[in-house]
Amino acid sequence: MANAPPWGGHYHSDFREAVGISLNVRQVFLLVTQPHPSFPFAVQERVRWSDCDPLGIIYYGTYIRFFESAEHELFRQAGLPYEFMRVQRQVQLPRKAFAVEFHSPAQMDELMEIRVGVSRLGTSSITMRFEVYRAVDLVHRASATLTVVCVEKESITKRVLPDFVKDALSPYLIPAA
Repeated sequence: MANAPPWGGHYHSDFREAVGISLNVRQVFLLVTQPHPSFPFAVQERVRWSDCDPLGIIYYGTYIRFFESAEHELFRQAGLPYEFMRVQRQVQLPRKAFAVEFHSPAQMDELMEIRVGVSRLGTSSITMRFEVYRAVDLVHRASATLTVVCVEKESITKRVLPDFVKDALSPYLIPAA
């Protein structure tokens, strides 16, 4: 698309006006009607002063907190709060793989919507997919995947993911990206 930002996403309309980018009617229609994936769960987080660099742009590491918050609340919504899983059911889920793609920079004080779904329930692992949008107008900020693996606490060796976990998370399954 002409005049696309270097990060591959879309410029917000205020930013387009500020830097003098003009779009024709067809381009504006495509920006407004671009479908966003449907996710079964979302949380909202605000970009704080401490989350930003001196220019007021979000520091990339802040997204880890956003993803973790969405993950924890998804598990809580599914009836699997981590304290219950860790302490009462001995289900340990350390991180195995994490990948993020940044689409556009968030600014200080933006309210972000972090959508999350389970893209894979494996024999011993869970892969979650995240999409982050500015809440007010759904400008796409970032995408990520996170894989956690069920392990034995003492040896940190893989173990089978319990059926109660798979059953609780199956309503949150989404297509893989």
